[in-house]
Amino acid sequence: MGYKQLAKGIVKRRQTKILGLFIDGTGLDRATRRLHRKVDMAKLVRGVSSGLTPTVARYYTLIPYEDDSRQIAFLDAVAKAGLDVVVKRLPPKGVERQVSVDVEMAADIAAFAFGHTRFGELKRYRPSTDSANEGSAVPGAIPFRGKKAESSQRQFPAAEEKSVENQVMPGKNDNAQFTDRIVTVVCPSPDLAYPIAMVTEIGVDTVTVDFGKFKTRDVLKSAAKWIDLSDSETIWRDD
Repeated sequence: MGYKQLAKGIVKRRQTKILGLFIDGTGLDRATRRLHRKVDMAKLVRGVSSGLTPTVARYYTLIPYEDDSRQIAFLDAVAKAGLDVVVKRLPPKGVERQVSVDVEMAADIAAFAFGHTRFGELKRYRPSTDSANEGSAVPGAIPFRGKKAESSQRQFPAAEEKSVENQVMPGKNDNAQFTDRIVTVVCPSPDLAYPIAMVTEIGVDTVTVDFGKFKTRDVLKSAAKWIDLSDSETIWRDD
């Protein structure tokens, strides 16, 4: 049943909240550069997770066509903060092509909203061994796995995977254990307004997190809730 008895005459709905956290690293970087401050990724994760341990936590970003040691070190630090990093290469200099991570983020947000918590492993990207110049085409988005990040443990443990039988998909009744999915998107681009609004429409709790002074209203209004980080003093690095 969907309820449990706490005391005589008092019942509580069986509810398991699981959080999917999706961070647009490019949007976050642009916002923090405007503020001339550096974000502490672990503090940011804790600050926007409402006390929950993210079941899915992903950071999406664009990287230069040629490997950059500073960028690699930064991505290692992001992975150490407990985030799965998805990278997409920019085209080489002189090639005019718009590149974004919106498609990857939209696909993952929808997948999580419809019950998925495990994402298939694609080719592992190791900056020290993989060449950006292999082939003529710029590689698509691939998971980043730095050597240090592979051996280190997440700062927050992965939530226990629930079996499909114990989950309730959006739109179904709650005769089984009720699972409340929360989608939190940090610094989404305007193009993510539609997928966020879509998962909101099917009953998933959605939260957008951004610096309000830099964001258009459409993407903020697409979620059920939004968090403005403009005045936050708890997400920044001390140095």
